[in-house]
Amino acid sequence: MDGQGPRHVLPDGTAGVRARAGGAGAADHRRCRPRPRRARGVECSFDKATTDWREIIDDPKVDIVDICTPNDMHFDVAMAAIEAGKHVYCEKPLANTVDLARQMTEAAGKAGTITLVGFNYIQNPVHGLAKAAFERGEIGDPRYMRIFFNCDFMADPNLQHSWRNDIGRAGSGMIGDVGAHCLSYFFYLLDREVEEVMCVTANVIPDRPAPLAASGFKLGAEGDRNRRIPNTTDDMATVLFRFAGGGLGHFECSRVSTGIRFDIGYDLIGTTGSLRYSYERINDIQLYREQGPVEGRGFTRIQMGPSDPRYAAMQPVSGLGLGYNDYKAIEAREMLVAVAEGRKAWPDFAFGYRVQNVVEACMQSDRERAWVRVKPTKAAA
Repeated sequence: MDGQGPRHVLPDGTAGVRARAGGAGAADHRRCRPRPRRARGVECSFDKATTDWREIIDDPKVDIVDICTPNDMHFDVAMAAIEAGKHVYCEKPLANTVDLARQMTEAAGKAGTITLVGFNYIQNPVHGLAKAAFERGEIGDPRYMRIFFNCDFMADPNLQHSWRNDIGRAGSGMIGDVGAHCLSYFFYLLDREVEEVMCVTANVIPDRPAPLAASGFKLGAEGDRNRRIPNTTDDMATVLFRFAGGGLGHFECSRVSTGIRFDIGYDLIGTTGSLRYSYERINDIQLYREQGPVEGRGFTRIQMGPSDPRYAAMQPVSGLGLGYNDYKAIEAREMLVAVAEGRKAWPDFAFGYRVQNVVEACMQSDRERAWVRVKPTKAAA
């Protein structure tokens, strides 16, 4: 996956857990890329590198298979790993279709496989503060939730074509790529079912330059302008949804939002208050309570700190803050510790299946240009 393999390597040794083969209770964290560049494995400090993922499945020293491949490979690699008795750490979206996600979830449940899906943004401890505030009743009953994931990393039409621009490989466009992150926020904070969706997507850059042969694919790099490849996935999407309890929601996602480098966040509006978060203020949330004189009301900034053990493992005091790679470290540590302790990791395949179920309903809505009821998920946890 573009950039994710190296991100998954960074946590090795930075979150209190080492990932190596051979030791009691150890896990071997290895990644494979579908291109013949073994030197990349050396760069990432692997003890062993391979261009064939089946070698990882067959290696008795490997306890955890970490899947950072394009989306169309997730199912085959995960199912083979489960059958071989490995635990599975898989990037999102879990699979290219809800049926494949269901099969993966059921297979893992039957085998007792420990699983984790890479919804890394919800690993930011600050969202634990938001969830706790909601569960304490600080904002009352939820009326509306707006979620957004806007960035401009592919706004330039001369940036290279990648598997993300190929519907056969990606399975979806922005709904599955980053809309899945938006849904992860909703399910984590509210834990309510999405009942109905209306989705609209747009493809605004119909083709992109092929990757330059000399450099291979690199996210954000220019390609061969003399050879362009069709972009068969959408570049932006907007979704309206209704959720259990009578609330309304909306999420938007774009990779072509010129000038918005990278921002993901939400507004959760309740009957007596609101919660706000933006990636541009990555280490705090805003809480509004409908209390006291009107003139004295306003949003209160709440910073995360060492009261959360995930933060405390990284920083000793509030204000020092965490960043993107820290969330990957927290995520990887969750998987490693779960395997060492023999417990479930979170978010697991069942969570990923729940997200994919809504993603597929959104894709159906876009095709049919109509509201679509979301079918309940049916899978072994």
